[in-house]
Amino acid sequence: MRAIAITRVWIEKGCVSCGLSESTCPEVFKVKAEGSTVVIKGVDYSGLEEKIKMAADLCPVAVIKYDEDDDVLAEMFAYDDGASNEAT
Repeated sequence: MRAIAITRVWIEKGCVSCGLSESTCPEVFKVKAEGSTVVIKGVDYSGLEEKIKMAADLCPVAVIKYDEDDDVLAEMFAYDDGASNEAT
C-alpha cells in the first residue's frame, strides 16, 4: 500500500536549525547560511512521504509539520466496473 499523499510541509517557530531535517530529506529542507531552516518551495512531495515523516519524527523540538490528503490516495485506487450495488 502506498503512503497517503503529503500536500503541505512547514516549520513552526522554535526551530534550532540542527540540520537533521536537511540530512534526512535534502529534497525538501535546506539550512541557510544565516542559520535558519526552510522548506524548499515548489517541491513535489510524491515519493518523499517517508523521508518527510522521518524528518518530522527526528526533529528534536517537534516543529516540522505536514498535511496529508487521504482523498488523493482514494482517487488513486478508485475503480468503477460499471456494476450497480442496487438491488433490482
